Amino acid sequence: MFGKFKRIKAEKDLKNSRSELKKAIDDNITSSQTSIDDISEILADFKKHKYSKHDAFLNLCIFSDIVNIDLSILLEKLRIAEREQEKKLFARVIAVTLIDYLDNISVLIGRDCLRELKTNNMNEFIYEFKSIHKRFSKFKKEKQQPLREIRNKTLAHKSKDALELNDYLKKLDVESVYQNGLEVKKLSKEFIDLSTKVILFIADYMKAGRKL
Repeated sequence: MFGKFKRIKAEKDLKNSRSELKKAIDDNITSSQTSIDDISEILADFKKHKYSKHDAFLNLCIFSDIVNIDLSILLEKLRIAEREQEKKLFARVIAVTLIDYLDNISVLIGRDCLRELKTNNMNEFIYEFKSIHKRFSKFKKEKQQPLREIRNKTLAHKSKDALELNDYLKKLDVESVYQNGLEVKKLSKEFIDLSTKVILFIADYMKAGRKL
């Protein structure tokens, strides 16, 4: 009887934990989608008025928010998945998402956004953008090899050798991919916090009737 009560309590605790996790992720997705909609509206309005001084920055904000939503959903699905094959499928998709994001972010921040900040004389933000860019670059340098291998061997360019593919999938380290996803989510959150400061700066500047 006591064992039955323990099992019921454990199941209830698990259900509550999953409910709390879902709510936190729902809030994160809602916040990111609101940001995407708001910034997209601003960027579209700027383009309509042939004002392009912040195109690279606003494009980067939208891009990062979209990836943030993708990772939120994928990490949730991996964590609550019960089937081993299901966990590995989500891990493979996360690896593709991470590699594509890391490849793109190095260009979007390291080249386009920094160049735009310099052109606009927004020098107070350059150090922080260089700092977050270095952290993304460091993470990519240290972690990309296994992630790119997962992407190339099991999904994007899936091996045609079925025995090799099956052997690779059996050895796939799901937890490592999950932790890498969490790390990129943290870096993405830091960029989003920084981008909020820049958006407020642009808004205050333009509110005064000026354009950078």
